[in-house]
Amino acid sequence: MTVPTGSGTADPRRLLLVAPSRRLTAAAKEAGFHVVTVPDTTGFTDEALRAHLRETVLTQRVGRLIACGDASTHPAVLQAAEELGVSPNPASAARLLADAAEVRNLLNRSGPQWQALALPDEPGHRPPLCDVGYGVETLTVEGMHRVTGIVEFRRDDGSFGDRGEPGAGHGPDGADRGVTTPPGSGPAVHTFPAPITGAEEAEIRALATGLLDLVGYEFGYAFTRIARTGRGPRIVDAVPRQASWPASRLIELTTGLVAERELVQALSGKPLKAAMPVGCAAALPLSDPPGAPGRIAVPGDVRETRDGYAVLTALTPAELASRTAAVLGCPT
Repeated sequence: MTVPTGSGTADPRRLLLVAPSRRLTAAAKEAGFHVVTVPDTTGFTDEALRAHLRETVLTQRVGRLIACGDASTHPAVLQAAEELGVSPNPASAARLLADAAEVRNLLNRSGPQWQALALPDEPGHRPPLCDVGYGVETLTVEGMHRVTGIVEFRRDDGSFGDRGEPGAGHGPDGADRGVTTPPGSGPAVHTFPAPITGAEEAEIRALATGLLDLVGYEFGYAFTRIARTGRGPRIVDAVPRQASWPASRLIELTTGLVAERELVQALSGKPLKAAMPVGCAAALPLSDPPGAPGRIAVPGDVRETRDGYAVLTALTPAELASRTAAVLGCPT
């Protein structure tokens, strides 16, 4: 973590949260942090945003700046935080991690063992189409990466799953926006924990955490997408933020970990809870009935619906599979 420059009056208990969710702001205040927020960055030019952040950091004696959502990859935010010495992460790490092309270039420069793990781009610079992929959510503290969950994405037409875009909501607390999926892909069935063997899990974990080491990621959430291929798992891309809805909700329901509270725990220097799933969960894309938007008919055992997804929970994979089949087969 970098050390604030200047007179030394910055207070590590004073946080500047840029584009945070309401739950993160509430969790930080509850933990005793003095919280200053910049709710949205869209009304600023880059120059004005850097000036506003600088003034806020200096006048409020901010010790750390945490960029969330859209802001987590905003060059002006990352540059200002690093120049002011209040970024818990190198700005270059967050910028690189969010650029799929640069990630591939980095892997290809890092030796044969990494070159083989980069999934080539398709024409048009779109993510390759895959029938099965995995999303790995991690929370990094002082360069140590903790995997909080591996979610499987599956779709029969070959489209890849959710990237965890910055516009996506983070849970049932009324977060700003809904799901965003990458160009050329649509909604996928999400399953957590991913139905994989222990050896597959170890390989997928190693890919995600190894990538974070390569880019120099030091603090915060990241979400890495990995494709399943005939030659084993391959890295597709990553973003420097937590999983988006509905993947984030499946992890929360099954492990009991609330991402915003875990991040605040990390900022407080307190030990983090181990991610121990109890049962399993799935999020299923559903279509509105013709002529009746927003009126999806689903069986009564669906836990909740949001943004065109039905969320189910179960104690065993067999029970989850039965409920999934009932929902996907129900008339709308």
